[in-house]
Amino acid sequence: MSSKSRTFPKWIFLVAAITALLTLLYIFIALNGKNYSSTLEKTPRANLTVVAAISIPTLDNSLLTITPTPTVDSSQTVNGIAARKFVKIQGTSGVGLRIRSAPGLTSETNFIANESEVFIVIGGPRNADDLVWWQLTTPYDENRQGWAAADYLVPIDDL
Repeated sequence: MSSKSRTFPKWIFLVAAITALLTLLYIFIALNGKNYSSTLEKTPRANLTVVAAISIPTLDNSLLTITPTPTVDSSQTVNGIAARKFVKIQGTSGVGLRIRSAPGLTSETNFIANESEVFIVIGGPRNADDLVWWQLTTPYDENRQGWAAADYLVPIDDL
């Protein structure tokens, strides 16, 4: 018996050589930072020109002062409480006082004020549910405001 030596067809060597060349070409391109997305046409970018302001605005300290606008005549006083006067919460036995969105016991509670917390009167008086109600705000945060029953308010001297 004669043994035949196996020979690979020439096209296999050709396919292997082309594959090797393509692999080397891919590696070369990848190492040089070229890829498909970098070869796409880029969208032109806008050119921006920064124009300097004529003057630089400065801080206006008058904007830092809270000036509540009273909703009633400030000459109306009830038990020493009047618009634009300071009051403090007292008589809640440490539980605090519900500050409501409108005068009346059924109005929504905005927040609970702490015993001895100081407020500025900005509105009132109004009568509801057999109580006198005053609109209050805190001196440090005008968003913290609402209506409180006068039974738990004590007027204090201007701070």
